[in-house]
Amino acid sequence: MELTDSSRKPGQKDESDDSARVPAKLSSAGFTLIPQPSDDLKDPLNWSSLKKATTLFIWCFGSFVTTASGLGNALGYFVQAKAYNKRDPIALSYSVVAATAGIAIGPLFAVPLARRYGRTFIFFWSLVGLLVTGIWSATMTRSNQYGAFVAARLFGGLFGGTAPTLGADTIVDIFFLHQRGKAFTVLNLSFLAGVVVGPTMSGFIVGSTSWTVQFWWSNGLEGIIIILTLALLEDTYYDRTPEGGEYRGRWPENFFANRVATFFCGARMIPSISMAETFQIFCNSFLIGICPVTILCGALTLIDFGFAAFFNIILTVFLQDPVVMGGYAFTPVQNAEFILCLWFGVIIAQLYGHFANDRIPLWICHRKGGIWQPEYRLHTLWLPGLVVLPIALGLYGASLQYHLHYMVLALANFLGGFATNAIIPVTVNYIIECFKGHASESAAIMGVYRLAFSLTLPFFVPAWIIKVGTGWCLGMAAILSVFAYGGVALLMWKGAEIRRWSFQSLSSNEGGLRVMTSAGSIEEPRVI
Repeated sequence: MELTDSSRKPGQKDESDDSARVPAKLSSAGFTLIPQPSDDLKDPLNWSSLKKATTLFIWCFGSFVTTASGLGNALGYFVQAKAYNKRDPIALSYSVVAATAGIAIGPLFAVPLARRYGRTFIFFWSLVGLLVTGIWSATMTRSNQYGAFVAARLFGGLFGGTAPTLGADTIVDIFFLHQRGKAFTVLNLSFLAGVVVGPTMSGFIVGSTSWTVQFWWSNGLEGIIIILTLALLEDTYYDRTPEGGEYRGRWPENFFANRVATFFCGARMIPSISMAETFQIFCNSFLIGICPVTILCGALTLIDFGFAAFFNIILTVFLQDPVVMGGYAFTPVQNAEFILCLWFGVIIAQLYGHFANDRIPLWICHRKGGIWQPEYRLHTLWLPGLVVLPIALGLYGASLQYHLHYMVLALANFLGGFATNAIIPVTVNYIIECFKGHASESAAIMGVYRLAFSLTLPFFVPAWIIKVGTGWCLGMAAILSVFAYGGVALLMWKGAEIRRWSFQSLSSNEGGLRVMTSAGSIEEPRVI
């Protein structure tokens, strides 16, 4: 079997041209290995399954901890209102919004710094910064320290958003095309699980002890991941060009020397870049963000996750308000127990992604003669994006509008949790594969799409709800989610043509490469 690109025009050079002249390496399941690994055992693509799994685990654990820490007081701000003498609990939700803003914005700055100093270097020091801001948050206990508390949450978000973004480049470095669906599912759902676990722990904590413990428990986890990173995490940078041998030889073989080089001398271990190049990398995320393919895919994330995330943030108010005010009179502990329904949504989304996010695209590829197109990834979104999420939003609105039994609201929460968590890994993976040389930049701008709308909603949705009611508000959200899916459907139909409208300096994908023979087997993808 050879690597071929069926989409090239005559005379057009493609990066696969060189590899097309030699037999392609295959996995034990018969898949063409894309990208093709070198013969060097230090090549991250050639790492053992255990080493790859360990690396992915550390990035996933870091993603989980950083998000859980950032949203650590999502159910506790109702109690903190008394500590800071705030009459309106929603005003306290601004601390959660500040952390969310940091999570959205932080990666935009982390990506160029990672290219300058190394991904593992930035990841490690971001964890240290997150630990410091966690301690800072926990010590802001006086009534006049609310401003400082919000600042601590903002900086915590800035440090905490780096793991899932920089982890995207790591996945591209160590996994082959036919394995990435599962890898991105695990990474993104680790990040999104923190969105659920952090608030749940918050509710249980403020219902039984001081609200400051909301931050101390996550500080402990941050210490653990810092130790694991120091001991086990290796940088996956690997230059396959002939000139790359100089930089590959710089990494010390001695364990302690390697740790010092990785976490304290990052800039000396990778090719240096100028400040102009650093600024260009910063701009790349925005350039990717305005490409038509990103706008169409990002719109689904913007609308769907935006409404779901915002209503999960203010759900505390609806659940803990007295019944006479339209609430359910829940205690913080009952609130936390209620949020457990989102845990099941995340678990089902993980199972769905595990079994669907590689199998369905590869099955379609098999039916199309073994020629790969990135748009095959999007076909896993029909169920969560077009069917489940609109139903969940509509049911959510009806539950609050007519004050239905809280179990109906729990069902809506579960369905919404499954749908939004199933959508995110697929959309991120797709955009990364459309700009495959810019994985972190793509992940960073998709993070902005994911969170930008939910950051603006607190400023107008409460007034909107007062004006039209929660039923109409969430009903409109359900309708908007259907329209947003239209952009993804368009990409499924004409994605190859739309990808050509991207900036040529950034656009690079594996579309047209032969992944399997037309008669190949679609077995469980295995590492070679």
